[in-house]
Amino acid sequence: MNACPDRRRVHAWLDSPSRKTTPRVSARARMETARLLAGLVLLAGLCLAVATPAAAQQAAQPRVPAADFPRLDAVWPAACRDFDARRAQQLAGLAEQLEVWCAERVWDRQRPDEERILAVVGQLIAAHQHVDRLLDEALGLRGGFVELPDEERREALRRYLEFTSRVIDLSGRLRYLMRDAIDTAAFDLDGSPRGLSRLLDLLSEQRVSIGAAVMTYVLFDPPPGSGFQPYPREIKVKALQLIARTQQVDALPQLAEFVQQPETPTDLAIAAAEVIRRVGLPQEPIPGQDPTLPEPAITARQLKQVLDQRDPAGLSAELRRYHQELLVWLGGRIRRGVTEDELRIGKFRVRAGDWLLMRNPSPYNLFTDLSPGLFTHVGVVAVRTHADGIRRFVIVDLPERGDHIPETNVDLYLLRTLHYFFLRHEDPEVCAALGTAADKLAGNESVFDLTFRTDRVTAVRDRPLDDMRVHTYCAGFLLLCAQQTQAPREQFFPIEEFPAGERCAENLRKLGLSLGENFVSPTGALFSPHLQLVGRREPMYSPDREIKEAIYDYFAQSMIEKQVAPSPDAAQALRQKVAELSRLSSWLAKALARLHNVSEHMDLASAAKAAAAVETLDEIADDAARQFLEAREALLAGPLDQLPPEENTAELRERIGKYRQLHAELYRRLLNPGLSPRQLRLALVEHYSDWGRRRIDNRFFPATAP
Repeated sequence: MNACPDRRRVHAWLDSPSRKTTPRVSARARMETARLLAGLVLLAGLCLAVATPAAAQQAAQPRVPAADFPRLDAVWPAACRDFDARRAQQLAGLAEQLEVWCAERVWDRQRPDEERILAVVGQLIAAHQHVDRLLDEALGLRGGFVELPDEERREALRRYLEFTSRVIDLSGRLRYLMRDAIDTAAFDLDGSPRGLSRLLDLLSEQRVSIGAAVMTYVLFDPPPGSGFQPYPREIKVKALQLIARTQQVDALPQLAEFVQQPETPTDLAIAAAEVIRRVGLPQEPIPGQDPTLPEPAITARQLKQVLDQRDPAGLSAELRRYHQELLVWLGGRIRRGVTEDELRIGKFRVRAGDWLLMRNPSPYNLFTDLSPGLFTHVGVVAVRTHADGIRRFVIVDLPERGDHIPETNVDLYLLRTLHYFFLRHEDPEVCAALGTAADKLAGNESVFDLTFRTDRVTAVRDRPLDDMRVHTYCAGFLLLCAQQTQAPREQFFPIEEFPAGERCAENLRKLGLSLGENFVSPTGALFSPHLQLVGRREPMYSPDREIKEAIYDYFAQSMIEKQVAPSPDAAQALRQKVAELSRLSSWLAKALARLHNVSEHMDLASAAKAAAAVETLDEIADDAARQFLEAREALLAGPLDQLPPEENTAELRERIGKYRQLHAELYRRLLNPGLSPRQLRLALVEHYSDWGRRRIDNRFFPATAP
């Protein structure tokens, strides 16, 4: 990516599916941030500390209450038993109204007014902060459901999950709108250093993490001959301040590029290096790491090489001291890895034994009576010293593919999801035992259990973990680690879960799947009062992700309500026949397992059935999301004769023409203009979600297909 884009273009990299969000700040993280800012005060002349009271007040002046929230606050439950259907229905309507209200906060793009721009951005910030406070309140209630009587608990739990899922989605949508507003504000204020400075002050004072991701572009000078002047030093300094205050992990790639550019002044390079350390320097890749994993934004070795080449002579004593301290710290990191007991990830830190709960679109979210599930995959943090002598914090998990339990650096693993939680057991000894268990299990042979049984786990309670063949599923891996501690199972999974009805269970069996007795899910751990929420990433909305989730949810709901009739294609049917034959031939089982990257000890016949269903489902969801992205690009591409020469290919023109013909009415309204970008997005999301639903019916539920 060119770090120095034309500043008159919206930054397309922000729309990439790989863009992430940043977790909310905890009390501990606020103290860490205060220490960070106190340290940055010492960077003489760089003004990287907290904005002065006058500047903060000036930045905050345009902020007015974003909306009238009394109705939303009145609907919000104050206790676990208050989660009911009536409130859930009211919340759905109010959430939609608030999103529309925020989407309508605009200014005159033809005559942009600085005060109006800052006021709108301030309103969106206030709205997002209010919704996030409600989400925090909901999460604060999660451990109280175990106290409810049995007859109340199940319904209250389902409504709680519905509420929480809705607010997570709303928070992500408002953050999405806020990102676009900040990007547009930066565009319209670009010619005014004063306006940009005030925007940065506002974002910094309010600790707007997505603002830090948007505003990193001001660190870079425009290309020679572009006709644009470099951004003033004060603007670059304030961008660094914003990243430091928000501890925005997503800014690391841009920080790394900035610090490595030869033209970056030495004092700013040292300041950026210090911000990288405080935000969270990525770890060195594990020897023999999966080559498909992305490279870290920058490593200790690379950062030290940059600082070794910088001569601090002539800088202040404080900067020279920081330069030397950084070199010493980086030298230790290079030789020994992470020597501390915690690994910094932006605003919070993780420890060995912490549980990672990931939230991604999945067909499994509705298959139990504890739904909608908030999380779909899990892992456990372990601290491991590898063959190169480097100590690393890794995530150990059990994926469906593969025949051994993998380990992945925590910072790389987190790139896989737009939203996650970290939970930690309240007892440090239990937490340490969880980390030790994960450490011993890393690299062991594994078999993914498509029957999702937990009795396989309880049967090996007293067996040593070294060299154990682990036969379970993702949440079962959590249970396996948990039973190595002295804490009872109920401290980790306090709520029983059951299949979502007999028809769902019957349909799952037809696909080679089942939910065993005493089933535990990634979501179930959330309700333990003994597991503390120590960090989470702020949710971020993605329209292509919304399409996938709509399709997966439709499939899951159909599995509950309809009769499934699997229809594998020719290749899938052949694979299922070969898998059946492999039961009679060990060499065939080994060959088939190796071909499909699964364990030879798995029930390959059931796995082939499940794979046929999951592959088809994923293909439909991925295809719908891809078509959405291509359609949106085609409708917004502008006149074909104005496409950049390097992009103006016959293939692209044909694709654009196809989508403009398919969505002729939308394109006509877009040209008039009578259609906002948001309205276009909503229409396309609904179109391709419906397309996916029809495909689901045709492939899995033909009796109900139109």
